Amino acid sequence: MKVVTNTKLVEQRSKWAKRVAPLTMLFLIGGLITNFLSINQPEMFRPTLILLTLGFLSAMVSSNLVNNWVREPRSDQVLEQLLKKFGNDYMLFNYTSPVRHVLLAPNALYVITVKNVDGQITVNDRRISRKFTLRRLFRLLGDESLASPMAEAEKQVRRLHKFLSPELSDEEIPDLEPIILFANKNAELTVNDPAIPVLVTKQFKSFLREEGKARNVSAEQRKQLAELLGQE
Repeated sequence: MKVVTNTKLVEQRSKWAKRVAPLTMLFLIGGLITNFLSINQPEMFRPTLILLTLGFLSAMVSSNLVNNWVREPRSDQVLEQLLKKFGNDYMLFNYTSPVRHVLLAPNALYVITVKNVDGQITVNDRRISRKFTLRRLFRLLGDESLASPMAEAEKQVRRLHKFLSPELSDEEIPDLEPIILFANKNAELTVNDPAIPVLVTKQFKSFLREEGKARNVSAEQRKQLAELLGQE
């Protein structure tokens, strides 16, 4: 299997994560200082609110950057490890298009949305929910958000189609198939009639091998897609 990863982008985002973290601390420390001063100087209350708000927002941005670009294994590393024994008819593209992870398989183009969240996760048709625990509350800012995986996956498919359509006709674009992958080993899935395939890592390889038997993507399509998706 061939893997193409935009390492330059990974390095850039990682650097930003390391820059934002100390800025967050400055905002929060500044807010605590002005809050202490506001006891005797009421006019310092407004700067306190501003600094603490900036600190909170900065902390959210920092957490997102760290979860996606610093903390290992990153989603691209997880996918590479899972797919390393697949043949050359599989090609994984990370961060080389408007979609983070695209897998060119013998039967389709898979748009993979990776979620690194743990806990009990229930899937009913289009609805994905996660059981609340006190542990999640205590690590609120450090925990990756579940958000809306179904909507996110469908949006990624539309973005990929928009990216490919100026260069390829609809006949030349193979099926674009979304997958939602829960990469955290502590994720426990309960799946009922999902609108989109929702998998954990131990199901991922067998799913791809079974689907890949169709071999719907021609050699010419593979060549064109590899050239387009391989551009960094």
